[in-house]
Amino acid sequence: MNLLSNALKFTPQHGEVRIEGSEDSGHVWIRVQDTGTGIPQEDLPYVFERFYRGDKSRNWKTGGSGLGLTIVKELVAAHGGEISAENREGAAFTIRLPKRQ
Repeated sequence: MNLLSNALKFTPQHGEVRIEGSEDSGHVWIRVQDTGTGIPQEDLPYVFERFYRGDKSRNWKTGGSGLGLTIVKELVAAHGGEISAENREGAAFTIRLPKRQ
């Protein structure tokens, strides 16, 4: 839910949020991508760190606590997966989870 909530929050009116899924022989892939402004390149390495907030000017009422993406990463890792962030027409988050055998 956090990835979707963030995508909706940062997508402008008439923008788009896409959710895609695919699989290969060993993994399931989920991508959440928006058409917002994306994540500043200098912030990408830190977006999953606890309490990290890219927009330092946001106050606690309108901005987040900086925990959402950390929680997402921990949940994905608890299932043996990985998550990554990149810019593609906006922000894109890709989750890779192992298939159950």
